[in-house]
Amino acid sequence: MILLIMMTTFNKQSSYFAEALFEEQMVQVSNGVGPGTTMKIYCKSGDEELPVKYLGFNEYYQFSFRILWRTMYWCNMYWDNKIHSIKAFDVDRRDNELCQSMCFWKIKRDGAYLMRELDHGNSSRRGYVKLYSW
Repeated sequence: MILLIMMTTFNKQSSYFAEALFEEQMVQVSNGVGPGTTMKIYCKSGDEELPVKYLGFNEYYQFSFRILWRTMYWCNMYWDNKIHSIKAFDVDRRDNELCQSMCFWKIKRDGAYLMRELDHGNSSRRGYVKLYSW
């Protein structure tokens, strides 16, 4: 019985990863820190370092990649002598399902917000949800 449950769970996860494997994913991170504040951003994965960018208020940085088995990108943001970090994309967190093909992040003074589908009874709409607080 336990073996059957483990096999079913593994098959569901394998199916999920197989569907996501090699899909193109885009990530966009925008500076919502505030007017007059430049945000430095540096993103990387386990095998790729992206160039450092400097974003003015409401400017964004966008990058794309192909999803592999353990794909994860994280970003460090710097402003006002502070540093904050987020996992901008994590296949283990199933971000490709949550974001579909594009993850929209807005960085604010109080945290990082990810665009998500919001359920409102019979209808749904997209809005930002706070995932990181600092």
